[in-house]
Amino acid sequence: MVVEEKPPHYIEEIPYRVIPKSTPTYRESVFRERAIVRERIRLAFGMELKEYGAHGPIHDDEEAECMKPVKILTRPIVNVIKIGCERCPEVSYWVTNLCRGCIAHPCVSVCPKNAVSIVNDRSVIDQNLCIRCGRCAQVCPYNAISYRERPCSAACGVKAISSDSEGYAQINYDRCVSCGLCVVSCPFGAIAEKSEIAQIISALKSSQHVYAEIAPAFVNQFGPLVSPAKLVVSLKKMGFRDVIEVAAGADRVVLQEARELLELIQVKNGEKNEGEKGKSPNIIRKFVGTSCCTAWTMAAERNFPELKKLNISESFAPMVEAAKLIKATDPEAIVVFIGPCIAKKEECFQPEVAEVVNFVMTFEELAAMFQSFLIDPTKIEPQKDLHDASTLGRGFPVAGGVAAAVIKQAQKISSVPLDIPYAAVDTLKDCMSLLKKLEGNKVVPAPLLVEGMACPFGCVGGPGTLAPINRARRAAQKYAKEADHQYPSDILL
Repeated sequence: MVVEEKPPHYIEEIPYRVIPKSTPTYRESVFRERAIVRERIRLAFGMELKEYGAHGPIHDDEEAECMKPVKILTRPIVNVIKIGCERCPEVSYWVTNLCRGCIAHPCVSVCPKNAVSIVNDRSVIDQNLCIRCGRCAQVCPYNAISYRERPCSAACGVKAISSDSEGYAQINYDRCVSCGLCVVSCPFGAIAEKSEIAQIISALKSSQHVYAEIAPAFVNQFGPLVSPAKLVVSLKKMGFRDVIEVAAGADRVVLQEARELLELIQVKNGEKNEGEKGKSPNIIRKFVGTSCCTAWTMAAERNFPELKKLNISESFAPMVEAAKLIKATDPEAIVVFIGPCIAKKEECFQPEVAEVVNFVMTFEELAAMFQSFLIDPTKIEPQKDLHDASTLGRGFPVAGGVAAAVIKQAQKISSVPLDIPYAAVDTLKDCMSLLKKLEGNKVVPAPLLVEGMACPFGCVGGPGTLAPINRARRAAQKYAKEADHQYPSDILL
């Protein structure tokens, strides 16, 4: 619509173009299907959802701000489309038709609350009495008792999703860190994030200087036939003035955090020489926490404020550092971050980030833009390749890559072998578990460096990715080894 410069009222026709027939495909009625599409369209244009059941046009702004090259995104980024929610049950155990009504009925015997009984020769669980301990499922010889959990809630590592009074999914935005894993886990498409595609396309079609900064997880996201060089040309053909690797910003982060780590080691060595007498064992130990994952740092700040205050690195994320490089070259630049991450949209609400990063979109959204512009990256003739970053900077998207980069760079700077204890975890659930242990000083040996990644296996498992995780991980590691320099200090010092 924006590519073809259709008038604003055309937006009202889209649900009928998406669902042209009069019989439903997935839901009980075509009217509900179109209603869900309408709400997804609103999010796709960066607009707010309408309340469940509210009547009105998709777009009721005569000025059509959502179709202009201006920032309109507001919180929340991740939204529940209630009309699409199937009100999945929360944590529960249910007896399936595999139950054979065995004579021993151990499920009845082990239940501590007498919630399991035999009715018509089959086990039945009283959900009002059940405490979800799972003992019945553990002892069932036929595996006839099934564990059920709302998929979106199961995917949320910060326990931000619950049910409202009517059973619809609801998000607690005081807990939510916009990681987006609930978006990809919902089997009904009832959770979605706001997009800035329309505004980005408008910027590309204007006379503004639009630049793309592309996250290091981009390798192989558009298939093995799309090389980095082809992707660069494809982006320029779409209207981007130039393309830079976010890994170039990662190089700067590596140097910053390596210096912080070395300073911490000096402090620790001084404390060791002076002795530890008189120090309370409850004092949280100092460490350097990586800053590249927005969802990880938000989870630390909201749930463990003392850890965040004392330990998370003061360095900006690679996205910001790369954007600074672009702005330094062209002060009029409009910077678009392209990556696997939804949380980066949340990060741009920080004033210091908003100054340098104008828009954010995912690889999935970029694929949609290629289709809109009728660009097939596989058929593009490659030209200039990317040579912006080091091997260590390009290694960020794979879990453990950030910690490895910082440690290796610190060892190179110090010129002496350093035995640096560290901890690296992925998924928000494991991040929260690690933070809790760190708060209680229960990690042995105490790490001097801590890396947290919200997504499984790192950024390569982000909600905005297209490639299978293992393929993306191997491709990212291979691409990192092809860099002209191994260390950020080889480029920047």
